[in-house]
Amino acid sequence: MCTRVFMNMHPDYLVSARGLDFFGPADPALVITPRGIEHSGSDEPDALCWQTRYGSVMIYASGLFPMDGINEMGLAGHTLYYNNGKQQQRDNQDKPQLDSRAWLSWLLDNHATVAEAVAGLENVRLVARKLPIDYATDTKHIALEDTSGDSAIIEIDDGKVNIYHHREYRVMTNPPSYAQQLANLEKYRFTDADHYPATQSPQDRFVRATLHLRNLPEPHSADQARGFVQSVLANQAFPVGYPDMDDPMVREVSAAYQRYSRYPGENRGTATYWSTLTDLSRGEYWFKSVFAASSVYVKLQEIDFSAGQPVRQLDHLQHYAERGLQGNILAQLTPC
Repeated sequence: MCTRVFMNMHPDYLVSARGLDFFGPADPALVITPRGIEHSGSDEPDALCWQTRYGSVMIYASGLFPMDGINEMGLAGHTLYYNNGKQQQRDNQDKPQLDSRAWLSWLLDNHATVAEAVAGLENVRLVARKLPIDYATDTKHIALEDTSGDSAIIEIDDGKVNIYHHREYRVMTNPPSYAQQLANLEKYRFTDADHYPATQSPQDRFVRATLHLRNLPEPHSADQARGFVQSVLANQAFPVGYPDMDDPMVREVSAAYQRYSRYPGENRGTATYWSTLTDLSRGEYWFKSVFAASSVYVKLQEIDFSAGQPVRQLDHLQHYAERGLQGNILAQLTPC
């Protein structure tokens, strides 16, 4: 449930994309956060506190949980479903606590590159906490990428934080662990003799997405680059109402979070309800809803991230088409 892909093979065309595969759209809001905003990473006494260093554009599930986005320096991050044992970090007990509701905002608020973010994780203790919203807030792993083409995958496996940091880590899906995904990938030689898996399991999506990224031709324009990456993500997507309730992971997720839905009428069965596309080379952040035929976007260079600016937000982003919104929607975000 969810796939992230990153085309970083061509320095002039660095583009990533992720899909939200879920039982509903999780009521996404688009949020612009300027520099200088005070944050607390937990309600516990040892909470990590910080002030936003870099402004960002992010998607918040139910307006509460930062799950996807990019900061003004070109560091992008994506949270996807992941559950592999206890999701509370065992070590770093002497470090300030950072709950899962703040993992991605802290990473993007404070770091300009993947390398900086990976180093910064040595100074915090990650704790997964469930929020009463219809999104998996306590079972996450994170993919990061930046404008140099660097990439990292961050997972917690039964209390141990494992970080896979290399520009070749271009794909992330869901459990099993990233180490197991890489081991499974070794079974494939990526030749015409291979028979590639066709199911929607995390392992099969991982293999297919890797294959498709490797076979992409070099783009000749930014539009081609975005279109090529979108084509890879589309091949991993779930059509609306995909019949997969026999999948144990789907049953587990639905049982854990669907009861919190504020808009249950929007839950139309398993689907890729929306996707984001991040053009790191040009500082553009795109959003495509399954309830619309076209995408909307914002450009980072048009945003005033300076301290003193208000946080701005556009709620119920999945319904932009029904509201008549198209193209660049920066002007539609309002102070909150």
